[in-house]
Amino acid sequence: MRKMILPFLLGLFLILIVSNSMAQVKKAKIYISVDMEGIAHVVNAQTGPGQFDYERGRKLMTAEVNAAIEGCLAAGAGEIIVSDSHGNAQNIIPEDLNEKALLIRSFPRPLLQMEGIDATFDGVIFLGYHAKEGTPGANLSHTIWGTKFDEIKINGLIVSEALFNAAVAGHFAVPVIMVCGDQNVVQEARDNFGPIETVITKESLGFLSAKSAHPRVVQAEIRQKAEKAVKRLKEFKPFVMKKPVVLEITFKSIFDAETTAYLPWVKRTAGKTIRVELEDIIAANKFLTALFAINNRT
Repeated sequence: MRKMILPFLLGLFLILIVSNSMAQVKKAKIYISVDMEGIAHVVNAQTGPGQFDYERGRKLMTAEVNAAIEGCLAAGAGEIIVSDSHGNAQNIIPEDLNEKALLIRSFPRPLLQMEGIDATFDGVIFLGYHAKEGTPGANLSHTIWGTKFDEIKINGLIVSEALFNAAVAGHFAVPVIMVCGDQNVVQEARDNFGPIETVITKESLGFLSAKSAHPRVVQAEIRQKAEKAVKRLKEFKPFVMKKPVVLEITFKSIFDAETTAYLPWVKRTAGKTIRVELEDIIAANKFLTALFAINNRT
């Protein structure tokens, strides 16, 4: 009898250990930053209130977000935070969004397109992202503030919104795991972030034109790639900028460089260019947010 009881108790003990370990497995926490210019079929008159096709843009944007959320959940993700990061940051249709996600809306907020990111997240997904200002033939290309900024450099590197925001996530040791947008931003992501998951939502033909597959086809690929990305979490590395950070902004208007340089810690290095040394990428983000918010308050 004793010979039978001992293996039984040992087996029961092992089952309890395995069950407890499984119960303690942390579900992936995912941050999704969503812009609009890189959404499939958003090409011209879909990006802002007052445009005749804006409501279609909102629906297409929300549908791509839902596709990504579904993929994350299928891979076993837990908490998902969605950051509406375009225009007035009130584009995603809340009542149409997957109920499993939390939504961050409206500006201003300290970290702009990355508000809410911290070290508790396991991965970041960029949806609807686009090429940086000045990229030849890129649909709706710009960098953060299309009417004001001509170029942004961090430590000498010309950055797009994708690179800048990836560095913000990298500050918290969180990697970008997936990027969706036109062929230009996808190629940039592959070059800088390694073999992450990507979806080319459109082929840019010009600043106001692009070619896309049917929305349902694009959304299906986003769902598939998001699921794959979450399953590959351990393979990705954060994109990190060295500290301290040197932020250089070249404005489109000489007036903006002149007046920004009135700030005592800002140096004007050329007619349209200013330079500021900051503690880290978070401070750089807040500096950009302040410029944006002060000049857009209504």
